[in-house]
Amino acid sequence: MTPRPPRPIGPDAMLTPLNILDHIRQRRPELKRSEGQVADMVLVDPQRVLGQSVTALARTAQVSEATVVRFCRSVGCGGFPDFKLRLAECQARGGTPFVSQDVEPDDDLSAVTRKIFSSAAAALNDSAGRLDAQAVARAVDLLSGASSVLCTGMGASASVAADAAHKLLRLGMTAQSSADPMLVEMLAVNLGSQRGVLLAVSNTGRTLAMITLAEAARAQGVPVVAITAPESPLAAAATVAIGTAPVEDAEVYTPMASRLIHLAIVDVLSTGVALRLGTAAGRHLARVKTVLATTRTARDAAPGKGGARRRNRP
Repeated sequence: MTPRPPRPIGPDAMLTPLNILDHIRQRRPELKRSEGQVADMVLVDPQRVLGQSVTALARTAQVSEATVVRFCRSVGCGGFPDFKLRLAECQARGGTPFVSQDVEPDDDLSAVTRKIFSSAAAALNDSAGRLDAQAVARAVDLLSGASSVLCTGMGASASVAADAAHKLLRLGMTAQSSADPMLVEMLAVNLGSQRGVLLAVSNTGRTLAMITLAEAARAQGVPVVAITAPESPLAAAATVAIGTAPVEDAEVYTPMASRLIHLAIVDVLSTGVALRLGTAAGRHLARVKTVLATTRTARDAAPGKGGARRRNRP
């Protein structure tokens, strides 16, 4: 049997979900009722669906064949044959536990690179189309009107919180980040008297310390902006939640694409805040850029000829 060549890396291929079952789970709440019946059949017994024709699947799900085709297109496939191909790939690929759901143990680095980038691009594209614009606008309102912002996240989310604080600082805002639950609780006490805002980041929205912190902040009258899973306990505790469904099963796999989505949301929020603050933020950012320029080598510095010297060194 001649091996099937790898899927080409192009704009369309990069936006195609590699794990179709995970993609269906994420899209299930958005599907129409009849398409949802097909989704349920696939999720309950994907191996059985692999052996069915479009007619047999339609009969089993009690829908029309046209509905099955619409379902396939709704989850990013070109049609029923393309859907079955992706389902077969998903069934054959078990993923590498605790590393990545898209990578197999025997993949070479070329395949790993293609799969990681493809999965990330697909996840970013999918999340961009599902962000709640009103929630983003409310979050920008709260952040731009705050005198101080405390950013917090734990585990893989800590780096996202640090990035948020970094970007807000460059706009001239008072912002800091911490992943220490006890320190964050102490810092959060000051937010109420400072017109502060708590920015909480959590992939699952089920981290007990984050939920407790958000509830305590709200009890003190401090608004909480959460970047987290929709309908999670943290989302329920927040003043405004920007919900993004986790791409990976956090109980098994290391968050990769999910973290990139959260970083992109931070970019959206910080850009929105910058636009809301106007020229004052622009002037401060320009001053920051001027200071940072002194820490880098000149663009035209030649290696080995003094090019490694800092600009501000006499």
